[in-house]
Amino acid sequence: MYNLHPAGLSTLACVCRRFNDIVTPIIYHTVPLDLLLDEQHAEEILSRRQEKAFTHTRRLLIGGDIKQDDIKRVLANTRKLQSVKYTYSPGRGVEPICPWKQVYDMVAHLREGNAKLYIDNFTLTNPIDKAWETRGFPPKADISKSLVSLKMCSTQALHSESALQILKELLLRTPILKTFHYIGSRAPRAPGRQFIFEGNQRLPPFQDLMLKNYDWKHDAGEVKLHWDFSRIRSLALLMIPVYKFLASVPFSDFAQLQHFHVEDYSEAIEYEHSRRATEKLYALIKDDIKSLQTLNLTCFIELFPIDAILVHAKSLTSLVFRDHNISNNLRQHRPVLSAENLTILSKSLILLESLEIDIDHRAFPDKCLLALCQFPRLHNLILHTQTLNQPDSSHRPGQDPDLTRAFDCFTMLVRQRPGPTKWQRVVVNVGSWRERAITCRAGRKPRIGHSKTYTYYGACVSQRYFVLEESASGREDLIYEELPAKDEGLTHFHGNLRTGKSLVPQTQDEEDTR
Repeated sequence: MYNLHPAGLSTLACVCRRFNDIVTPIIYHTVPLDLLLDEQHAEEILSRRQEKAFTHTRRLLIGGDIKQDDIKRVLANTRKLQSVKYTYSPGRGVEPICPWKQVYDMVAHLREGNAKLYIDNFTLTNPIDKAWETRGFPPKADISKSLVSLKMCSTQALHSESALQILKELLLRTPILKTFHYIGSRAPRAPGRQFIFEGNQRLPPFQDLMLKNYDWKHDAGEVKLHWDFSRIRSLALLMIPVYKFLASVPFSDFAQLQHFHVEDYSEAIEYEHSRRATEKLYALIKDDIKSLQTLNLTCFIELFPIDAILVHAKSLTSLVFRDHNISNNLRQHRPVLSAENLTILSKSLILLESLEIDIDHRAFPDKCLLALCQFPRLHNLILHTQTLNQPDSSHRPGQDPDLTRAFDCFTMLVRQRPGPTKWQRVVVNVGSWRERAITCRAGRKPRIGHSKTYTYYGACVSQRYFVLEESASGREDLIYEELPAKDEGLTHFHGNLRTGKSLVPQTQDEEDTR
């Protein structure tokens, strides 16, 4: 029943009293706090909701724009609470108070029932420094037995040394903390920060660690004394000096790693260090890590033989494998996996469900696509390739070579796919931009908007995102181009690529009607 849609559960609760007694604890197992405080509903309805939540809720979701008094009241009355997920919303709060104070005010209630605290979208800002100057550190509330997850949000503001010091002190006082996602300033060319340790200070043994824009300068001695990777299961190294990290950590600690994400491309990377990082990544993945489930790797492909990937053939379900040097120029070499290597991988990675790679236009249509069709369980595929709209290219008015090539790619992938497995989603990313932000339209699936500026050559766009999806009925293929919200006048095409049925263009309004 836990997998049923909430509306279905609510309907089931109305059948009879017995069903209501069974379904109510399921409905109120996980509850957003704003649902209990929605002033658009009558007070009687809210009162009944709150009464049921106080009795049955195990997991409470709290946004950052809820009054502190309401949070305290609900926490104090929810008798069987097991966990709280608090998502901080900087700048949106109805009370302009320090986020640390919001956290510590909750801890006092959580500690009484041993509920665990998960914090998302947290931020370090200058007002925090001022708040701590007046309130002092450490706070009276004991957070060490409650906080198990702390995920920071991205920000343009550079973290001050004092704010980072406060964060470090918090980490040192939370021995049960399992998840920590650090995100430093994303301002262009802004210097990163790192923790400054003293004496025998030692961070807790994280199970899920992400370091983004962290200026890693710790040597092997510091790591041995202050860091503990003995329980690590998920590791993401984004925009940090990867070579320096790998040169300072004991590889044996990463034997049980299951999820690994590495991206160290940036203008600040030293070329030689980046090549050495690839060599160390190859050794780590091939010789030390036992069984990866997901691997997201940006490296120098020619320095990373695929035998390291084959070590994890019996466990790997998701693979992103891209090169640092991706050119959008048709005349320049594009480092990619060869058709031969893709064929080898397709025969070995029997559990792989999701794959993201680069494709060279000159080797695009045939052998590589045929090799991709041979993965037995692959159903999500993203291919990055060059645009055919080059500054010196000449196309007739009305021609769209990128769309034509994407359509040909989709057709081959669908028609050459053997067996019962179908493609759920295939993307041809033309122009190969990396940053993508999720945006949503009311009543529709999340759509992908792109932060980079579009470049136009004639009437064509040089950076584009073409998508093939199976329709809801399963009888048609849906091809469309995802664009930012301002360009929502895109066209969808419906048809069946397997039978050769012509695809009929439909406007966005017609698609919404479907």
